[in-house]
Amino acid sequence: MGLITRAFASMTRNFGKTILLLLIVFILGVVISGAISVQQAISNTDANLRANLGAIATVDLDWDLVDEYMRGVEGLGEDDFPEIEYFLGLDLFHEIGALPYVRSYDVSAMAQLSSEELTRFSLESDYEHDYGHDEMIERRDSNWETFEIKGVQSENVIDVSEGIIEITSGRMFNAQELSHLSYLAVISEGLASLNNLHVGSSFTLADVIFDDFMWGDGGSDEIAIVEQRSYEFEVIGIFRPLADFDLDNEMSADRWIKEEIMNRIYTPNSVAIASQVFQSEQFLLQNPDAYWISGDAEDIMFTNVFVLYDPQDMDAFRAAVEEITPPFYTVLEPASGLAGITSSMDTINGLATMILIVAATASVIILSLLITLFVRERRQEIGIYLALGEKRGKVIVQMMLEVLVIALAAIILALFVGNLLAGGLSESMLRNDMMAGQDDYGHWEWCPLEHLGFGSDTITTEEALAAYNVSLDLRTIGLFFASAIGTVVVATIIPMLYIVRLNPKKIML
Repeated sequence: MGLITRAFASMTRNFGKTILLLLIVFILGVVISGAISVQQAISNTDANLRANLGAIATVDLDWDLVDEYMRGVEGLGEDDFPEIEYFLGLDLFHEIGALPYVRSYDVSAMAQLSSEELTRFSLESDYEHDYGHDEMIERRDSNWETFEIKGVQSENVIDVSEGIIEITSGRMFNAQELSHLSYLAVISEGLASLNNLHVGSSFTLADVIFDDFMWGDGGSDEIAIVEQRSYEFEVIGIFRPLADFDLDNEMSADRWIKEEIMNRIYTPNSVAIASQVFQSEQFLLQNPDAYWISGDAEDIMFTNVFVLYDPQDMDAFRAAVEEITPPFYTVLEPASGLAGITSSMDTINGLATMILIVAATASVIILSLLITLFVRERRQEIGIYLALGEKRGKVIVQMMLEVLVIALAAIILALFVGNLLAGGLSESMLRNDMMAGQDDYGHWEWCPLEHLGFGSDTITTEEALAAYNVSLDLRTIGLFFASAIGTVVVATIIPMLYIVRLNPKKIML
């Protein structure tokens, strides 16, 4: 009788034991299948959500890390800050942009210029907010309006390529204009319409240094100008914001962000840099003890935006950036609600991983003991095979074949049942965890990218759950069969050592 024939004869002859082994492998397989299905579903959901959001990031100070450092150092008070490099140079940003994870990037110098002839665009909200120097001037009945100047470093403007704005009339700057101190401007449709501007029009902006510069003395209703330098700009392009904003809620930060974008004026980087240098020089004249600026071109504050090839590279990109930047700098992403959702998915994923480890360990122990018991009961049969001259290797192969055939049938059934059960159970657990943690991450978390218009895409709990799908793809099936069969093989090898040590003469006596 051949090896295969003997194996199948043994399975049918010992039908009760075959069913017992089938049921045990099936139950353990269901647990393993469910755990792997949940892990893959969470991995796929996270990848899909990140892909929909895009891979936008900025390099900035991590103030949470600064606070953590201060709390960990004895003797530091609330007003004692560690030594921080507040200005990162262009060379460092270019080095970051050269990392293999980066598809494109933009570095912009920002400045504020004032005008007595332009009117700021407003959404006419009754919500009053105080955001700094421009609001202070308005409260003191000044005719000056303040506008944010955003510098452009290259012809490929990320705000355009990433869908923050679109040019509706005219054009952006060319390479020659960007390489010189060119007083050219691209403005929004709202600002153009409000001030009767069009492509080819000109307007005047000024660097105006007031007596109280940034903080104000609050003691006078009149504004004294310390220094003023005016520039005439030509409008070469007009843009329309494309980002979605929540404008119904007057308390929403989206209202302020849209107003800022509508009042934003794009110029070549050189214009914004020249303004920053001028403002720094004037500030030092009034504040000679200021230690964080030197009043030259090295102290330029840049905003930066990096677009990655793959959202999954964000962690690797962050690690690479933290290696080449000064202390306390890190990579920040737009506040999209993904952090809280990811936290819930990580919780479920951790639970699935723990279940998988426990199930695999339990499978090895239970199956090893069961198969050892079966082999011991068949020691006389095995002794006869060996006494008749059958090689131990063939006997071991026969025993393993019996176990693997039964296990394979159980594993195939367990694959579908485990996946089905995991779908309903894990989604319910994920929903409950997300709802329970909504209060913790449902608030708006500010990021420098929000100010630039890159934070309008948010993910709700319902959207995340809609993207969550426990299904049987090729990767899930492959991982399950590799794990389940591998577990069975390991559990079978251990009892086979018993056959190796059997002495047929002692058995037959």
